[in-house]
Amino acid sequence: MSVIVKIDPLKEILKHLPETRGLLWEKISVLEKQILEIEGAIHHEAGSPQSEEMQEVYPLKQHLEGGLYTRELFMPKGSLVISMIHRQQHPSFLLKGELSYLTDDGKVMRIKAPHRIFTQIGAQRILYMHEDCEWCCVYKTDAKTFEEAEADVYTNDYKKLPKEIIIKNEKLCQELQLELLD
Repeated sequence: MSVIVKIDPLKEILKHLPETRGLLWEKISVLEKQILEIEGAIHHEAGSPQSEEMQEVYPLKQHLEGGLYTRELFMPKGSLVISMIHRQQHPSFLLKGELSYLTDDGKVMRIKAPHRIFTQIGAQRILYMHEDCEWCCVYKTDAKTFEEAEADVYTNDYKKLPKEIIIKNEKLCQELQLELLD
């Protein structure tokens, strides 16, 4: 994850995020900067070791075996999490709890466990926990350490994604802006 903070619900911010101009990644980046100004917000860079505070508040279980990297994250009720940007398609599972998240097409969806989401390349999630949640993701990687695996499957900068993914999202953004004008 990129940024996590335990605060009051931010449903209104999430609801209006897709309506502002620019690529969704850029809008999320602006939101991320605003959240980082809140006391208690935690930031994490893809591929770096987790801070003690992150491990304490948002414990992460990781496993590497047979070319698969699994991450199971606990997120407490009332938390708002902005994920890192995903570099590959993979399944994600809400194992426990209830949350709302921003979908790839800019809608807010509320889900309850058990629930599966197939995450696409370039996805960046904003999640709000209505209850304590456990979230699990499974990735393919040849990495040998957790930090290498994390850097292989995530980025904090959308410009490091394949060009065709960036172009696809630019077109989607333009189409959404045209829909808002109709």
